[in-house]
Amino acid sequence: MKWKPKIIAFTCWCSSSGVDQAGFEGLKYPSNVLTIRVPCSALVNPSLVVKAFEKGADAVLLTACRPSELRRVAPSRLTESRVSLLRKLLKTVGVEEDRLRILWISSNEASLFSREVSRIVDEVEKLGPLNIGGRMVEQV
Repeated sequence: MKWKPKIIAFTCWCSSSGVDQAGFEGLKYPSNVLTIRVPCSALVNPSLVVKAFEKGADAVLLTACRPSELRRVAPSRLTESRVSLLRKLLKTVGVEEDRLRILWISSNEASLFSREVSRIVDEVEKLGPLNIGGRMVEQV
């Protein structure tokens, strides 16, 4: 059986509507992506991202509202700066930067979500299972 990466996707309230719409429209995306709805991507504590990797995620995706669609851009800037900082920190323990992704998506972009998540899964498959410090992490 072919290895499939485990991917955790924290989806903000707005973009999670796009995830739901993908299901309603019968659009396919890989079943090895676990979506967790959050009110706002800026509320995803960095420790949750780290914990996801510790517990066996091969990649973590944050979906967020497009900055141009927000009344305030501060949340999207916070999400972007956290992802940038987390990538640097995770790299120091052997987690490739491509394993932490951010996807700017609107509530009406179900096909974009489906297409991009499929592309991300393909790219993570090429990276292989996450191996931190020379040992495989605990599987979810």
